[in-house]
Order: sequence, then C-alpha cells, then structure tokens
Amino acid sequence: MKRILFLTAALMCVLALAGCERKQYSTIEEAVTDGAVLGEHIVIDGVDVSGMSVLEARKLLVGTQRAHVAEISYIVRAGGESVRIEGGALGIAFNTDDVLLSAAALPKKSSLRDGIRELRTSVSINSASIAQKAGEAALSLNRMPTNAEAFFDKTAEMGFSYMSEREGLEVDAKQLALWLTEKALALEGGAVEAEASDIPADYTLEDAQNDTQLISEFTTSFKGATYSKANRVFNIAKAAALIDGASVEPGAEFSINEVLGPRRGEFGWMIATGIKYGAYVQEYGGGVCQVSTTLYNAALMADLTITERSHHSWPLGYVAIGRDATISTDGPDLRFVNNTGARIYIRASTDEEEKTVTVRIYGRPLPDGITIRVTSKKTGTLEDLGTEVMVDPVLASGEVNVVRESRIGVTSETYKEYYAADGSLLKKEIVSRDKYRSIKGLMYIGPAAETPGITPGGSPTPTQSIPGETEDPEQWN
Repeated sequence: MKRILFLTAALMCVLALAGCERKQYSTIEEAVTDGAVLGEHIVIDGVDVSGMSVLEARKLLVGTQRAHVAEISYIVRAGGESVRIEGGALGIAFNTDDVLLSAAALPKKSSLRDGIRELRTSVSINSASIAQKAGEAALSLNRMPTNAEAFFDKTAEMGFSYMSEREGLEVDAKQLALWLTEKALALEGGAVEAEASDIPADYTLEDAQNDTQLISEFTTSFKGATYSKANRVFNIAKAAALIDGASVEPGAEFSINEVLGPRRGEFGWMIATGIKYGAYVQEYGGGVCQVSTTLYNAALMADLTITERSHHSWPLGYVAIGRDATISTDGPDLRFVNNTGARIYIRASTDEEEKTVTVRIYGRPLPDGITIRVTSKKTGTLEDLGTEVMVDPVLASGEVNVVRESRIGVTSETYKEYYAADGSLLKKEIVSRDKYRSIKGLMYIGPAAETPGITPGGSPTPTQSIPGETEDPEQWN
C-alpha cells in the first residue's frame, strides 16, 4: 500500500514538473524553428493566442497590428487648407517578437484560478519618418505671400483696378512632429490646427494705390488746317492708342519706336506730310512726332531719365522751343529709363473734338510733394544761309519750283524747375541746349525767267522763310 502511494505521488510530481516546464529562446527565429507552442490562457494585446505556435501567433498579431495602424490617420489644418497623413507612414512599430519570446517562456499549463496571462506590446516610432511627414505636410500647407498688384482698367473711375495682397503662411514642422509623435505612440488618430506664422506681403494694396498716382500730364493741340488734316490725326490717334497702357518696370528702358513699330502702309499707317532733309515730303506715319513730343514733356515732368531724344529741324508750333522730340522709323528715337523705384504706367488719348493729344504718367509720386515745371527759351539766332537758285531747263519760262524753304536757325535752352509742396522753387536744372540749324533754301526756275530777289549774275540773295504753320511729322535731322 505504501509502495502504491509513493508511485502515485511520484507520478503527480512528474506531471507537475512537466506542466511547469519552461524553455528560453534567444531569438524569434529560434522559437519558430523549434516549433514552440504557447501555453494556456495567454492573451497578447487582447488577442487570445493560447495553444498557438509562435509562428501562428506572430502572423495573427502582426496582421492585427497592421490593420489597426492602417485605420489611424491624421488631419492637419492651417490657413483654411488641410492635408491628411496616414498612420502607416509614420514608422509605427511593436516589440511583438520580444513579447512572443516572453510568452513562449511561460509554463504551458495554467489553472483558471491563476487567471488569464495577459501580455502587451509596446509601441515605438521612427523619428525620421515622422519628421519627414511633418515637413511634407508643412510644405504642402505653407503659402508664399502674394503681393498686391495694379492693372489698367479703362472702366474704373481712376483708370486702375487692384488685386489685394495675401499673407503667406509658414507651418511649424517641429511642433507638428511632436504632436504626431504623441498621437502615434498612443495609437490614436486625430485632427489638429497646426501652429503657423503669418508672412506679410512685401507689397500691399496701399502701396499699389500709392504707386498708381498721377505724376505728370501734358497736352498738345493739333488744331489748325495743317495739324488737323485727316491722315495726320489718324496717325496721332493710332500712335497714342499703341502707347496707351504701356508700363515700364523699375530700371527698365522705354522706347517709343519699339512700341510703335515701323511706320509703313502694311502696318496700317497713313500718308501725311513729313520733313526730310529740311523739306516737306509725304510719307507714312506723318504726325507721330506730336505724340513723342507730348510723351517727352510728360516724362520730363515725371523726372524720368531721358536716354535718347532729338529735336526737329526747326521749332514747332504746338510746343515751346526746345521741348520737341522727333522720331523716325530706323532713325531718331525717344527713350527714357524708369528711375522711380516703382512701375510706371503710360496713358495716352486723343480728343478729336477738342483736337488734343494728352499723355499722363502714373506711378510713385515724387517725394515730399515735389512737382516739376518745364520751361524753355530762345537763346540766339544763327546765320541766314539764304536760298540757292538753280535753273531747271525742264521748267517753263517764268515757272518757279521751291524745293526747300530757307530757315534761319536758332538756339535754345530747356530747364526743369523743382517746386516744393508749398510752391517754393527748390532748384532749377538744365535739360538740354538745342541748336536748330539754319537751312539753305533751294529754288529751281525756268531758263528765261526774271526771278524777284535774285541779283544780276544769278547770285541768290537771302530770303526769309515762308511764314505760317510748321509741320511735325517724322523726319530726319
């Protein structure tokens, strides 16, 4: 009887020892290779893995974890915009293998009185991945400031319409990364209004409005039988329309010839009286010099830097001496540089009822309310070259052909006067000293004609220029 009891006790001890058997594994690969099986009543992260092989439990746990992470997402908002970040992009990881090795080391048997053996994995994140995603989100939400802008608008009361500035935005990527780290470690999704800083625009609506003020305005008239001839007026209106709306960036140079293009018939220009080699001719684009002259005076009053300007062969009737600017296709040009530090805008218009052409320059006003007045004066008279008379056998006896009228040259000086806001004269600067050369007249007569004003021997005597109107179309000096 004692022997039976001893054997029974020994058997129970063996069974107990078998139930308490533990085997330690150093790597998960070793446990899988050994075919390790988990004991009873083991739950990991809420998943019952009792009796499963380590490999089966690992597949189940990893799949559950991945599904959980895939359900996590983050919405980052800033400046009325938003961007989504998926949890799977943050490098969220679990120490699943370490926990499985701990579970594999537990006794296979466990009584229900001991309760469920519950284990939990811990979460880690990849800091580089979070920093990258936070940076990408910030970059997506960042907004560069947009400067205000002015546009020509003929329908607007002041001739301009405006686009207001918009502030920029810079999201704090580091702060966003900290928030993502906290949420990821807690396996929580969520939304956040990202911390961000406003970036002011460099150029505001107020700046744009200030930089579109009327700086200068100049008007010339084309009244009179000569100036108001239809073709000439057409060319004036066409030239004014072409430069109307032109703008010049700070530091850039404006060329009226470049804007108008060649004055030829195929480009829509009309034939009108012009001056070439000191004589009147009929050519395309006659009259455009009245527009360049009007623009020249407006540019002087705006204190722009004149880089090219030529005067006519003689003073004109519609502008004071020394204040004209001739232009010609492939010849003289009117050029000036915008030295104001802000864009300038040129408005040009003709009033065919009043018979005027007006050029206005808009931009940043002269400092401290300064205004400029342009003045000029005749300073001298040149030698009268008289008229050369030549016999033309083709002409009938007594017939006279005046090819070129003689003109007495003059000199002039033009000034800019700077006035303070209170009307006091600040300074006076010379703009140009012009020399309108004398022009020798040229006359052809028939062989037997007695020509008044010609002394015996055929030597021409000085003659006065024919008084009256002068023309201002394009010409060669």
